[in-house]
Amino acid sequence: MQIALESQNPWWFSRGFETGVERLSQFPEIVRYLDAREILLLAGARRTGKSTLVYQIIRFLLKRGVPKEAILSINLDEPLFISMADDPALLGGIVEDYLARHAGLERLYLCIDEVQNYTHWASAVKTFHDTKSNVKCILTGSVSSLLRHELSTRLSGRYFSCTIYPLSFPEYLRFQGMTNPTLVEKRQQFAAYLHYGGFPRVALEPDADLKRQILKSYYETIYLKDIIFPNRLRNNSDLVDLLYYLISNAGNALSYHRIAGALHIATETVREYIEYAENAYLLYTLMKYDSSVKKQLANPKKIYAIDTGLINAVAFTFSENRGKLLENLVFITLKKQYDAIYYHKDRYECDFLVKSGRTIALAIQVTQSLGDPGTRKREIRGLCEAMDAYGLAEGIIITEAESEDVVIGGRAIHVVPVYTWLDGRSNVQE
Repeated sequence: MQIALESQNPWWFSRGFETGVERLSQFPEIVRYLDAREILLLAGARRTGKSTLVYQIIRFLLKRGVPKEAILSINLDEPLFISMADDPALLGGIVEDYLARHAGLERLYLCIDEVQNYTHWASAVKTFHDTKSNVKCILTGSVSSLLRHELSTRLSGRYFSCTIYPLSFPEYLRFQGMTNPTLVEKRQQFAAYLHYGGFPRVALEPDADLKRQILKSYYETIYLKDIIFPNRLRNNSDLVDLLYYLISNAGNALSYHRIAGALHIATETVREYIEYAENAYLLYTLMKYDSSVKKQLANPKKIYAIDTGLINAVAFTFSENRGKLLENLVFITLKKQYDAIYYHKDRYECDFLVKSGRTIALAIQVTQSLGDPGTRKREIRGLCEAMDAYGLAEGIIITEAESEDVVIGGRAIHVVPVYTWLDGRSNVQE
C-alpha cells in the first residue's frame, strides 16, 4: 500500500507531476473553499477533469507555501484500493498512520479521488471532519446518487460542492492555445468544439478518428461504471437501447409513456433508467414551465446530454443535426450558470426560460439559421409568445453565425452568433 501511495504523491519526493492545462482560475469558488473548514467535493461526469483540477489545487497549495508532506492524495480508482473497497478500516487506517508519522502537521490536505468507489467513504470522511480539525478533505466523485444520499444524511452542513462540466468554449480556446482569437479563428474553432465537444482529453487530441474512439470509450465507461454497476442492472440491452434513443432525440419533448411504447419496455423502467443516467451526469431533463409544480412534473420532458461530442460519437450525423447540437450546447451552458431552467410550450414553443426568484427573467430561442422564412417566422413567433407570457421586453435568438436586432411590437429581439453568446452571456440577477 505504501508503494501505491508514494506513486500517487510524487511531491513528497520533490518530483514533478502533470497538472494539465490551467483551469483552476475558472473556479474561484474552489480557491475560496480551500481555507474553509468544510469538506470540498468536486462532482461531475467521468473525464471532465476533476482529477486534474485536484492536481492543480495541489500545485496551488505548494506554491502558497504548504509543506509537501501536508498533502496526502488517495486515488480510489487504483486497483489496489478497489480490491479493498469493503474494508471499513481502509481510509481511517491510512490517515491515522500518516498523521502518526507526521505528528507536527498544522493541517493535512486529504485529497480523495473517485470517493464513491469506497463503500464506507461517508462515515470515514465524517469522522475526519468531526474529530480531526486539522484535516481538510477534498473529494471527487462521479455518481451523484451515491454521493447525494450520504451528503444529505451523514454530511449535511459539513461540505461545499462544485460541479465540473466539460470545457466551456472560452476554456476550449485556451486549450487550443488561443488567448485572443480573431473572429475567423473563433468560427473555425467553434465548428470543432460543437462537433467533438469539450472533454479535456478530446480537446487536446489532434487526430479526428482518435477523438471519436475516445468519446465512445467515455460513453461506455459511464454507462458501465456509473449506471450498470452501481445500480446492479441485469438487462443491459434495455438500458443501451434507451440511452441511444434519448441521445438520438436530444432536445425533443418526450413523455415516459411514449418512450416506453417505442422501446417496448415498462414506463417505470424508463423513469428509473433516466434517473440513473442523470445520476451519472450523462443526461439531463428539462421540464416545461408551469406555475403548478404538479403539472410541471406531468408534462413531457426534454432530454439533453452532457456533451455534444458524445452525441455525435454515439448517435448523430453531425451535418444533419447542427441545430439540435446548438440547442444542447446552449442548455449545458445555461445549466452551469443557473439553477432554474425550463422550456415554454403553449400554442408555440420557446427553447429556454431562466427563472430568477419567482419570475421568468430570460427567454432564449436556438436555431442554426434564420435564413429560411418559415424557420424565422416559427422562431420569432415562439419567442414572442414566451416574452408576452412572462412580461419580458427583450429576448434572445442564438444562431450559428447570424447577428441582428429586431423590434416587434415594442419587444426587442437580439439575434446573436453562438460563439459571441458563449463569450459573454447576459447575466440574470439571482
